[in-house]
Formats: sequence, structure tokens, C-alpha cells
Amino acid sequence: MKHLRFGLMLNGNIVEKWQYNVVKTLIDNNIELALVVKNGNKQEEKTPITEKIRKYPYKRLFFRLWNRYIFNPSSKTATDISDIIKDKDCIVCKTRKKGVSTIFNDGDIEIISSYHLDFLLRFGFNIIRGDILKTAHYGIWSFHHDDERIIRGGPPGFWEFIKKMPSNGVILQRLTDELDKGYIIKRVQFNTLTHSYKAHLDQIYYGASVLPLLACKDLVNNSELKEECSKSKAPILHPPRNYLMLYYFWLSIWRRITYSVNELMRQEDWNVGYCMTSPQKFIDCKDKESLNIQWFKKKQKYEYFADPFIIKTDKDTYIFFEWYSYKNGKGDIAVTLQSERFQTYHRITDFHEHRSYPYIFEYEGIIYCLPEAYQTGKLTLYRFNEEKLTLEEDSTLIEGQNIVDATLFYDNKKWYLFTVPQEYSHTHLMIYHADNLRGPYKEAGNNPVKIDCHSARPAGKILRYNNINIRPSQNCTKHYGQSIILNEIIELSVNKYSEKETKTISPIMGSEYNQGMHTINGNEEICVFDGKRFVFTWQGFKNQLSQKITKRRKRKY
Repeated sequence: MKHLRFGLMLNGNIVEKWQYNVVKTLIDNNIELALVVKNGNKQEEKTPITEKIRKYPYKRLFFRLWNRYIFNPSSKTATDISDIIKDKDCIVCKTRKKGVSTIFNDGDIEIISSYHLDFLLRFGFNIIRGDILKTAHYGIWSFHHDDERIIRGGPPGFWEFIKKMPSNGVILQRLTDELDKGYIIKRVQFNTLTHSYKAHLDQIYYGASVLPLLACKDLVNNSELKEECSKSKAPILHPPRNYLMLYYFWLSIWRRITYSVNELMRQEDWNVGYCMTSPQKFIDCKDKESLNIQWFKKKQKYEYFADPFIIKTDKDTYIFFEWYSYKNGKGDIAVTLQSERFQTYHRITDFHEHRSYPYIFEYEGIIYCLPEAYQTGKLTLYRFNEEKLTLEEDSTLIEGQNIVDATLFYDNKKWYLFTVPQEYSHTHLMIYHADNLRGPYKEAGNNPVKIDCHSARPAGKILRYNNINIRPSQNCTKHYGQSIILNEIIELSVNKYSEKETKTISPIMGSEYNQGMHTINGNEEICVFDGKRFVFTWQGFKNQLSQKITKRRKRKY
């Protein structure tokens, strides 16, 4: 296995917390920190107070005061990195300015080159140009917490928040002499959290902190980086002026209020639908309302049905689904039978913790169910008893991981398990693999294999569609379960995974449940799916209020 060495470019021993996490993640995964490159430029002579007053950018006064004294997201907490770098080789570099560029002297460049680094990670200095860019084999890597095709400049994630853009791109790039014309090493997408800029910034900073490690995994597994040269001509944006900051203050308060009110007064109401056709015909049908779709009949307004899976046996055809109750604040697994015309619903679990996404499959003559149970910290496999309509515990596949929507796929050689961690349930696709159904399951060598709010989270079984393997995924860009994205699996192994988007399945607009869709499954005869609308129920109101109070207490203590 290839051993990688990197250097770290810093202004000092104090970094932001997310930057500390990036470095620690690399070291914890056996990427060697071989050199620390520190900025040795002394603070320039103090400018006379009269000159400071005359040249101060008063047009951005509000932003500067807010950013320095008020805005305090967790990800930007000042963190001492001395414990990581104290025993590492260090070079202090005094650079010179050439216009807006930072230029390193030849002696420092020669010393840095002598370490034969694979890459340098930039968390210091400013705009870097010159031969320093060639000192590491794979160059100098730098983050940009926006999609450079849409926004260049900064502040990170700010304009996505202000303009209510659906998503926020983040890139890891290899720097070049041309400003904003780097080579893109990794590109990921996060849904924009429009109710809180602080929460949104934490999401993109923490969520993207794994990108250098993913690039290293590519080098170890593939011995190369797949780079693309940025050709962006997007406008370069700058910190907001005073009038825009006043708008931001008002907008933040208003959005927070509307978000909290919507959480209490507007609850998700899912339902399961089915039609007597195969998933392939359902997907290809442009007028889905013509398919005579039948929706389950719910008895209580404060309950919903979601996550349908179907299986046919010699005895009957079963639709398994999540039966959620706002009154109880959790979901259970339920089943309905075709022999009962899918009109009688049998609740078959009653755990203390939440259960959902009842992945059902047959293997070697036995019917298995793999429901989501992230609150337990483990993933448990069950056998389905057709006579008693019960689930009987078989084995634990994964323990110590809070994962959701686990989806198994067997390629006649290995078992692959697709899932997402609860912490990043909309964005980080993970794969585990095993030689046997019951494991042991190991993480894929390139986890997370995908970071994309548009198409990461699983949305049902791997389908065979037009003679290719299709992985249904949830589009969570604007909201949870917005629609379903079908992805063609291009390559799947223990160290490599790639897929490409082929089609979108939108909610059925002519139905009551036309605000979302996040699961699709089926067999040759029946296609099952779900749909979402928003309603108000007192039980839902009380449940949401209880959750908000609990969260506030946890933050307090």
C-alpha cells in the first residue's frame, strides 16, 4: 500500500476547529505529516491611527464587527494545533509580496522540495504563486467552500444563504498560478440550511473536512487523482456592505421564526401507494396518474405510512412499510397482504426505539428483513415468520454505528451494504462489504463514496432497469424526500465506486401526496412507492414541541 506524506501550511499554532479536524483525520488514517510550513512574516509597522481611520472600509463596518465579535459557529472556534505539530519538522518562511501574490524565496522552496511531499495542505498564507506550487508531487491543496462555477470569492456559504440557493458546493482544488483557475480534485454538494447561517456554515465546514482524506484514498487505491480544470467565469463576490448586513440581520430573524413555526404547525404526512405494474413500466410512464394508483387508507391523521418494500412468496405477496405515530414519536414496522387486498395493516414490531425502512429480501429460501434502527447504534437482521407475521432476530450486521436506510446488494460474489450516517443522512453515502450475509462487514476503502445532497441517501432496492443496475436515491436538496434520483452503477468493488444519474422520478402531481417521494420498490407485477404532503395535527404539534424543548435542554447542559 502506498505511504503518503504531506506538509501543512500555517500562519501560526491557532487554527479553526474544522481545520484541526481535517489534519487529525489525515493523521488518524496513517497519512504522515512530514513538514510544517509556517508564515514567518512579522506584523508590519503599525499604521498611524489617522491613516487607519481614513482608509477603514466603512462600507463593510457591520460585517467586520459582526464577523469578529458576534458570529461564533462551532466550526470556526480557535483551536491550538500544537499537540499535533509539536514533534514535526518545521520551516519558518519569510515571503515577499508581488502585487496580491505571496512569493517564496528559492532557499525555502529547495528545503520544502527536499522532503518529497505528496501534497501540501494550505491553511495559511494568502494568494500563493510561483515555484512553491511545484514543491509537492501533487501540488498544494486548498478548500473553497462554494461552488466555483456559481460563486467565487466569499464569505463561505454566505451568498447561498442570502439568495436561498438550494445547494452549496464545496471543492478541494490544486492551486495554480492563475487566480481561481485551480484543478478541482473533489467536488461535493450540501443542501443549504436557509434557517440558520451558523448551522449551515458548520455543516459545510465539518461535512467537507473529509475531502483531503478522500483524495488520499484515491491515490492509494488508484495511484492517481482525477482532476478537472476550473473554467469558471462566475462573478467574484465580496463581504456584504452595511445595507446588505442589515438585510441579513432581518432575514435571519424572520427565517428562524418561520422555520420554528413551520416545524410546529406543518408536519410531514407520508403515505404508501401502489399500482399493478413493474417498476420499469412505472418509471417509463409519463402519465403516472393513468396507472390506477391505490393509496393506503390511514385511520388516524397523526400517523403516516412510508418506506414500502414488497416481496412475493409461494404463500402471498407482502408489502412491508414504516408505520409512524406522532403520538408515540416513533415508527414501527408493519406489513399488509395481497390476500387481504392490501387493506389490513399488521404492526409487527413494538420496540422502544424508532424503526423504519424495512429492507426485505429472500436468500436461500429464507425471508429476511433489515429495518433501520439508528437509535440503537446497531443494524440487526431479522427473519420473517409468514405464519405468525413476526420478525425474529437473526444477527447483528454492524454495531457501534448510527446508520440509516441500509440497502443490501449481492453481486453473486460479495454483499454490499449502502447506507448513510445519521449525522450526514442527506449527503454522505457509505458502503460496507462482506463475503457472507451475516458479515463481518468492513468499510469500503473509499468511504464516503459520495457526498451529494442531490443523490446520496438510498431510496429502495437496487433495481434491474434496461439491463443495468440502478440505485434509487433521495433528492434532499430543497427538503427531505423531495424526489427520487435513479443512478446507474458504473463500478462497484471494495475500493472503488462510481455511478451516474440517469433519471428523476418526481412526486405524482395529481395525487394528494404530491410534495415528495423517497422510496420505490417492486416486482414484475406490482410497483410500490410513497408520497408526501404537509398537514397539521395536534399530536404532531406536541411531538415537535417536545423535541424542540429536549434539544434546547441538551444544548444548555
